[in-house]
Amino acid sequence: MRGAELGHHHGDCSFETILRPYDLTGDPVLRRIADVVHEADVVDDERFHAPGAPGPDVVLRGLSMTGDDTHTMTVANPVFDGLYAYCRRAASLGREPA
Repeated sequence: MRGAELGHHHGDCSFETILRPYDLTGDPVLRRIADVVHEADVVDDERFHAPGAPGPDVVLRGLSMTGDDTHTMTVANPVFDGLYAYCRRAASLGREPA
């Protein structure tokens, strides 16, 4: 939403904006997810190379077509939990998990 405190600001998507006031920018897993979310949300700036961005983008767009915002957020939470677990595992392995 334009003008929202935690919306898009200075070329960052809302997810990136949310990380700052809650002092979460130092978490490398959240930073990696922020790159994916940014690339999925702000496709025209080519700021990050996040090959995984199209998957969550398509899933979240599809979920938004199945119900209202409350429903979308409820069913999207496990998607982001899974993305966090995957990225955390990749960070601990130093490679993409199988």
